[in-house]
Amino acid sequence: MKDLWFFLKLFKPHSAWLAGGILLALLTAFASIALLTLSGWFISASAIAGLVAIDGNTLVFNFMLPAAQIRALAISRTLGRYGERVVTHEATFRVLAGIRSWFFQQLIPLVPGRLSAMRSGDLLSRMTADIDALDALYLRLLAPAVVAAIGVIGVTVFLAFYAPVISLATGLMLMIAAVWVPWIFNRLGRAGAEEIVVLAANFRIRQLDMIQGLADLIANRAYGRFSDKLGQFSDLMINIQRRNNRLSAISSAFTLLLSQLTLLMALTLAAISFKDGLLSGADSALVVFCVIAAFELVTPLPQAMQMLAKTQKAARRIRQVTEMSPAITPSTGFCPPLPSGEGWGEGFQRPLPGRYDLQLNEVSFRYSDQQGRVLNNISLAIPQGAKVAIVGPSGSGKTTLLQLIMRYYDPEQGSVLLAGQNIRQFDADELMSCFGVLSQRSQLFAATIKENLLLAKPDATATELNAAVKAAGLENFIGYLPEGLETWVGESGVKVSGGEARRIALARLYLKNAPVLILDEPTEGLDGDTERDVFTALADFARDKTVVMVTHREAGLGWVDVVYGMEHGVLCEL
Repeated sequence: MKDLWFFLKLFKPHSAWLAGGILLALLTAFASIALLTLSGWFISASAIAGLVAIDGNTLVFNFMLPAAQIRALAISRTLGRYGERVVTHEATFRVLAGIRSWFFQQLIPLVPGRLSAMRSGDLLSRMTADIDALDALYLRLLAPAVVAAIGVIGVTVFLAFYAPVISLATGLMLMIAAVWVPWIFNRLGRAGAEEIVVLAANFRIRQLDMIQGLADLIANRAYGRFSDKLGQFSDLMINIQRRNNRLSAISSAFTLLLSQLTLLMALTLAAISFKDGLLSGADSALVVFCVIAAFELVTPLPQAMQMLAKTQKAARRIRQVTEMSPAITPSTGFCPPLPSGEGWGEGFQRPLPGRYDLQLNEVSFRYSDQQGRVLNNISLAIPQGAKVAIVGPSGSGKTTLLQLIMRYYDPEQGSVLLAGQNIRQFDADELMSCFGVLSQRSQLFAATIKENLLLAKPDATATELNAAVKAAGLENFIGYLPEGLETWVGESGVKVSGGEARRIALARLYLKNAPVLILDEPTEGLDGDTERDVFTALADFARDKTVVMVTHREAGLGWVDVVYGMEHGVLCEL
C-alpha cells in the first residue's frame, strides 16, 4: 500500500476538487437512498389512508408535502449525479496531469544515463497506461470507499430510530458486503490483475517493435511469424482478462445475494415488529425500502477492490523508474569563494570558466558492475580551439568518451576537466550550454522547421534564423517550400530527406553557437556530395571553436589538427 500512499500525497494540490467530488457523491447517494425510502413510506401511507377512508373513518393525510419532497429528491439526485461526474472527472484529469508533470520532472536527471538502458516501449507504457491506471485510485477506490463508509454509518443510525434490531442486522450485512467480500475477491484476483499490467506493457513493447521494424520484417518474410507471436500474446491477455471478468461477475452476484438475504431478514423482522406493535405499517415499508437502497453504497466495492492490485502494480512500475539513481550526482547549489581564498565549498557549483580547454586524466568507465570496462585509463588534452578526431570501429568506446566529456556519466575513476576544473563542480544544465552537439541521430520533432531550430535558441531573431539557414546550406531547399520555415517536418522528420534533416540539425548547431562542438558520426548515412557540403560548412563555422569528432570513416579528417585511434577502450595518437 505504500506505493498508493505515495501517490495520494501527490493529490494534495487538488484536494479541493477531490473533496468536492466526494461530497457530491455522498449527497447523491443519500438523495438516492432517501428517495426510495420516502417513496416506499409515501405509497404505503397513502394506501393505508385510502383503506381507512373506505371504512368511513376520517383521516387527515398531507399528500402534498411528501410528494414535493420526493420531487425535490429526484431532482437533487439527477443534478447531484451530473455534478459528481463533472467534478470527479475534472479532479481525476487534474491529478493525472499533475502526476505526468511530476513524472517528467523525475525523468530529467535520468537522461540519458539511466533511461538509455530501458526499452522505449516499456518507458512509453509506464508514461501512458500505468499513469492512466492511477485514475482508479480516486474514482474507483478512494471516493466509493469514503461514500460507503459514511453512508453505511448514516443508514445504520437512521434505522436505529425505527428498529434497532433491523439496524444492527443491516449494518452487519453491509459491513460484510463492504469489507469481507471485497477483501476475498481482491485476494482471488490480485495475481491476475498484476499480471495483466505486465502483459499489457510487454504487448505494447512488441507492438512498437513490430511497427518500427515493419520494413525489415516484410523484407525478411518474418512478418507472419512475428504477427503470430503477437497474436499468442493477445490470446494470453484475453484469457487472463476473461478470468478477471468472471471474478467480477461472481463478486457482483455475491453482493446481490447478500442484499436479497438482508431484504428477507428485514422483511421478517419488520413483520414481527409490526405484529408486536413496535412499527406501523408505513414505517415498516420505510425500513424495508431503506434496506433495499442501502446496498447501492457497497455494490461498486468488490469490483473496485479487484482493481486495487492493478493500480498498485502500475504505481509500483512508475516508482521503479522515478527512484532510479541518476548517472551523475547533481550539484547542490552555488557557493562563493571563501574569503580566505581556500577555494569552494564541497558539493557546490562553480561558475562556468572563461576558457574551454578540455582534459581527461586517466579516465576509466564501465556502464555496470556486471560489464567490463568500456574505457581504460584514457588521458587526453584538447586545448581551446583545437580540432580533434577520434576514429575506431563501432563499440570501441568513442561515443562513451563524448558522453563523459558532456557529463552524461561520471567516470569510474579519473577526472574530466574544463579549463583545469573538474566538471563535477559545475551545474549540469549550465555545463550543457558549452556544448553544441551534432550526431548521426539528431532528433527532429513533429513540428515546423522553425520550431525545430528554435530549440537551440528560443529567442532567436529572424536575422539569426536566416543566418543559420544560410550557413547550413538550407536556403535553396526552404526557398522551394510554399510555407518556408513554417513547413511541418512530420514525425521524426519523416517528411524531409536524410540530408535535409542533417542540415536542419546543422542549422540548429549554428544557432546555439556553443564554444565546444561535439560531433558524433556527423555524416553517417549521407551521400558523398552531402557529406562534403556538411564538412565544408562545419570547417568554416568551427574555425575559432573547440571540436571533438568521433567517426569510423576517413571523410572530414583533413580539417582536424590531430587524429587519435581507439580500440577496446584504449586511446592512442595516429
